[in-house]
Amino acid sequence: MSDDELAQLQDQLLRFQKRYQREKTARKEAEVLLEQRSRALYDANFELSTVAAQLEKIVEWRMAQLSEALLKAEMAAKSKSEFLAVMSHEIRTPLNGVLGMAELLSHSRLTPEQGDQVATLQECGTSLLALINDILDLSKIDAGKLTLEQRPYNLYALLDSVVNLFVPKAMEAGLRIEWQRPLGSAWLLGDATRLRQITSNLLSNAIKFTHQGGITVTVGIEPLEDTFDMKRLVLVIRDTGIGMTQEQLGKVFTAFEQADSTTTRRYGGTGLGLAICRRLAEAMGGRIDVSSEHGVGSSFSVHWVATEASAPAAEAPVAVPPVETPAPGVAPLSVMVAEDNTVNQKLIIKLLEKLGFRDVMLAGNGRQALERVSQGGVELILMDMQMPEMDGLDATRAIRQLELDYQPHIIALTANAFDEDRERCQQAGMNDFLSKPVSLERLSMAMQRGSKLLSQQKLPSPAGAADTQASA
Repeated sequence: MSDDELAQLQDQLLRFQKRYQREKTARKEAEVLLEQRSRALYDANFELSTVAAQLEKIVEWRMAQLSEALLKAEMAAKSKSEFLAVMSHEIRTPLNGVLGMAELLSHSRLTPEQGDQVATLQECGTSLLALINDILDLSKIDAGKLTLEQRPYNLYALLDSVVNLFVPKAMEAGLRIEWQRPLGSAWLLGDATRLRQITSNLLSNAIKFTHQGGITVTVGIEPLEDTFDMKRLVLVIRDTGIGMTQEQLGKVFTAFEQADSTTTRRYGGTGLGLAICRRLAEAMGGRIDVSSEHGVGSSFSVHWVATEASAPAAEAPVAVPPVETPAPGVAPLSVMVAEDNTVNQKLIIKLLEKLGFRDVMLAGNGRQALERVSQGGVELILMDMQMPEMDGLDATRAIRQLELDYQPHIIALTANAFDEDRERCQQAGMNDFLSKPVSLERLSMAMQRGSKLLSQQKLPSPAGAADTQASA
């Protein structure tokens, strides 16, 4: 091998050694870097695991807190509902006696001064009842328990009746109500009772805050775009009253708020009416807008959407007997009152006597009512819900299981006024429902409905119906 070849070989070997050294150094640096990165990754994973564990504990703690808060909220809501139910019952029970006896007095021979005093008593009692109903409505809306009916109603006829109801009050105040009624009729599907409540409240407020001029009521209906039978509606009630400032407008729909909350305010009220109206309109899928100018007047607009409905088939008119029936000593039905409160016992019997029902049977609790019905001959029962020994619901269930020639018509007459109470009465087997305080007119209508049903067909007992099917 020549010197040149040897020199080339040595040079190549040197390059390989340098390359090897560089690669070895690079590998060590890579190993060090890998170890550092692995350590950093391990530390990061460890820190992440620690944080995750801490977060999991925090989430568990927060979930436990939320569950506890939810449980407390549910218990508070339940306690509130129970409290309102009890208070409603306990207030309605004596109020039933007050308003009922006042109505009986109004039908007796009174001097003009006595008549005025009784009218004042009735007005105050009715105002108290309205306040109770407002509080219950607000609580039901807040609890999400408000249910809206979906039944056909004639919008124009509804507004006719509401406006006519307020015309005398407006005339007393020296005001006029201009109801710009469209021709014909407008049948819609919805909750007529709640719409009547909104309209009545807005009209009442308009009269209350207007001293001269009057109130204008208008309604507009137009088809809803891209629909077949939906209508867009707007009801406007405009007055020439005292109006409101911008500050007052900001709180007009707030519950328990008054536009004027000072101790020198001229107009009374709880501030619940408009708050309930707005929430009812929202429950109907609509809204209420207001515009006002201080010293000029206010305008409230109710906007909502409803489905067009067909007019129901006309029913044959039902004859309404006068309050005083010409049948002394003879009851058209065999009636029993199941009621434990002595004042209400006296009142209901007096009201029934006004309607011509004599020799009314009386039961002080559900057990007594059951025993008397089991002997036969009872056609109609006015049943209280809350009674000692056996309540009205259990008594009704037991009566429906009796083997009788015919089942009595049972009307709930109770101070329990919630929708759930009505449903419970229906599920127990009651035929009708009257909440206290009860008026002579409402009692008369309920007795007529019961009399009509009984005259058409005696209700067979479940056992009797089963026997009839078996024999067939």
